[in-house]
Amino acid sequence: MPTPRTTFLSVFAASLADRLPGTWTSEYHRHAAYKDQFPAVERLWGLGHVDHIVSQQVLGHDAVLNGPHGQQLYVADRPRYRRQFVVAPLEPEGFTPDQVSVVREPNGIAVPDDPVRAAAAVVRRLLPRYQHALAAVRNNARPLPSPVRRCAPPAGHGHREGHLAPGRNLHHPGRRPARRGPQRLVRLRLPGLPARQHPPPAGHP
Repeated sequence: MPTPRTTFLSVFAASLADRLPGTWTSEYHRHAAYKDQFPAVERLWGLGHVDHIVSQQVLGHDAVLNGPHGQQLYVADRPRYRRQFVVAPLEPEGFTPDQVSVVREPNGIAVPDDPVRAAAAVVRRLLPRYQHALAAVRNNARPLPSPVRRCAPPAGHGHREGHLAPGRNLHHPGRRPARRGPQRLVRLRLPGLPARQHPPPAGHP
């Protein structure tokens, strides 16, 4: 028959789930042997005091709260603190260790045995960093965008019509470029020298 503490944990977990934002449900588990609590211990997301408690103490029971978007919270007794429980996030399932291990662990917290005060502490202190960590894991799981491949243009079509490549000759081979207009020969006169006398045109008197 369940002990009063066992009953209290199951009732507390259910009451806590009812007060969290969104839709949360509670699953209570009683462990017949110490090894039965290991599956949840291995998924604890953090190395704080909650991990120490769960890995070093024989708890006998625990509860898992299942929330929206794959959120899961672990709830257990806090030994030597009869008026407190511990609540800790669980690592998300379906991701590789490389996608999870690079994210900062959200860790768990200790809460009072009053479901109203406990829910307020979870909403204020735990859920924001837990949801931030979940978003980071999902972002790590997104496939990287494929690099843009640039194909070389076909021969003779490397430039748009009316545009030429730099350095391209504008004239046909073997054809001299057209003159752009009459060119005048400028003669320079040096100081001290007499101006050169041009012969008069033929037939001039």
